[in-house]
Amino acid sequence: MKIKDTFKDYLAYLEARGLSSKTVQEHKRLLYGSLDHSISEYDINDLRMTDVAKVMAAGAAHGGYGPQRSVVVLRRLLKYIRESGTPIPFDWHELEVPKVPQKPNEYLTPDELERVLGSLDITDKAGLRTRALLEVLYATGMRIAEAISLNKADIDWENKEAMVKNAKTKDIEKIYFTDRCLYWLKRYADSRKDDLPSLFVSGRGRLLSVTSRNYIRTHLQNLGIRKHIKHHLFRKTFATHLIQGGADITAVGDLCRHRSPRTTLRYYAAVNKERSKDIHQQIMGKKEPIIESNRKI
Repeated sequence: MKIKDTFKDYLAYLEARGLSSKTVQEHKRLLYGSLDHSISEYDINDLRMTDVAKVMAAGAAHGGYGPQRSVVVLRRLLKYIRESGTPIPFDWHELEVPKVPQKPNEYLTPDELERVLGSLDITDKAGLRTRALLEVLYATGMRIAEAISLNKADIDWENKEAMVKNAKTKDIEKIYFTDRCLYWLKRYADSRKDDLPSLFVSGRGRLLSVTSRNYIRTHLQNLGIRKHIKHHLFRKTFATHLIQGGADITAVGDLCRHRSPRTTLRYYAAVNKERSKDIHQQIMGKKEPIIESNRKI
């Protein structure tokens, strides 16, 4: 059996497990991209661990993280093949995932957050909707897919909470609102003349993430803030502000609804790196007299 003969069944397996359509699509992109262009014609029995180099080389066409993600997909494909009853010539655990340079933790400072939110034209219908949406994303830490999936009836205004389906795990989880974001959400809701059930709408239907993303690209990219302003930036800002405010790792992981504690730890590591400069200046940067020496060197 050739490697490529397993692709279709593997993708069907991922869908049957309930993985998100975005995750399945990413696996499909790399299967028919880097794996298809490197090892797809190989018979499974002829595959060798050294062939991972070919997968990594082909993965480079998919961006800086392409080699890493391609190897991850290869490992999971081999695990699936083995568990399906077909022997593989080596232990898939032994395939090392290449390291990539870690991205800096990008988030908005409190001042930047207010500049972004305050720049929106709330006299405009789309501007008010975007203000309410971004306030909700920042206050709750929801992913954009989770926020736009909510209906008005899902909001418990009295208890300032809602139940939402986790976009990653599909679990039903509780998220919490703040008085501030509920103010903007109510203001947006009161401005609407439709009777649609969706919490956020566009035209005569539920708001699409691409519609909101295009509005953000048009209206929020020329504020002099050298950061990529997008929906996920507000989730990152939510997590970072919690840590900076003193929240413990368990609380941050719960509020962000991270699947793995390692994700939460990355935020802590990033914040601690930023604190390193402050600590350095506090200890080493104390004002002391500068002593000049007249001795010739």
